[in-house]
Amino acid sequence: MFEKDFVGEAPDYSDSENWLALPEKPDKDVDLLFLYPSSCNDPEANIICEIDNASMREGAKNYFAIEATAFDGVANIFAPYWRQVNGVKLPMMSFEEVNDAEWAEPRTDVYAALDYYFENLNDGRPYFFAGHSQGSRLCYIVLSEYMKEHPEYYENMIAAYCIGDSLTSHYLEENPHVKAAQSADDLGVVVSWNTEGPANKGKPSLVISPGAISINPLNWCVDETPADAEMNLGTFVPNPLESVLVELPIKADAVIDLERGSVMVTNPEFEKYAVSKLLGLEALDHVFGPVSYHACDYTFFYLNIRENAQTRAEAWFEIH
Repeated sequence: MFEKDFVGEAPDYSDSENWLALPEKPDKDVDLLFLYPSSCNDPEANIICEIDNASMREGAKNYFAIEATAFDGVANIFAPYWRQVNGVKLPMMSFEEVNDAEWAEPRTDVYAALDYYFENLNDGRPYFFAGHSQGSRLCYIVLSEYMKEHPEYYENMIAAYCIGDSLTSHYLEENPHVKAAQSADDLGVVVSWNTEGPANKGKPSLVISPGAISINPLNWCVDETPADAEMNLGTFVPNPLESVLVELPIKADAVIDLERGSVMVTNPEFEKYAVSKLLGLEALDHVFGPVSYHACDYTFFYLNIRENAQTRAEAWFEIH
């Protein structure tokens, strides 16, 4: 039994209009379930954006194009629309308020989408779970509660990419059935990181929590072994407003700061791509810190994510 009652009535996920991505004829051996980041930025909307909110749907399409596509060629990509916390309201909310809101209508919708997916669409295929930012927060809720109640689904999960929101030691202690990734090819694990520049150390960030745990998306180590830029298969910068990725002539390096619990890109040339500068919103410095690469958590390591998903899928089929 689930610990909390559901809030509100979920959308009808048998209606294709409630799916951002719904493959008609899945042709890959594995699936991906993607939960988009904060896409509703509507000053006229309430704390929770409705399922048909135009701002959310347009934003979700844009983020799908620059993040979920990292898994193109590896998996059949499914992505439900789901009600989420309005991004305009997030900076004014405490962690507890955000958490309570995400356990309300967003949880209702995501659980209903998963029920429909597993009962009607999955057909027994192994799958990845992936999210970014607020989408990753919902992934953590799913892993802690929904998957605990559905071990028959959980045992088919290759890995969960919960990027852009902290996986913490406290969360793992509270959920011993959830394991953090330790290498490039371990299975049934959570792959997580937040990306910053060194100048962000010590600065408050909405997405970096005490006890945060990251894996290096280039060398797939969990210690402070640095990964040179030469290991990066391609660094991109997103334009979330235009669904476009631009490949940079330079590549991001990566090194974990164990004390901070984040992945540091040490080259100062990347500071122009801090989320506040990329989106032209200086106020975001107070939300994420002055050199947060939150908008680039996926895109700085886009092709390495794709390669890693393929590696994990191959590892899955070697033992199943």
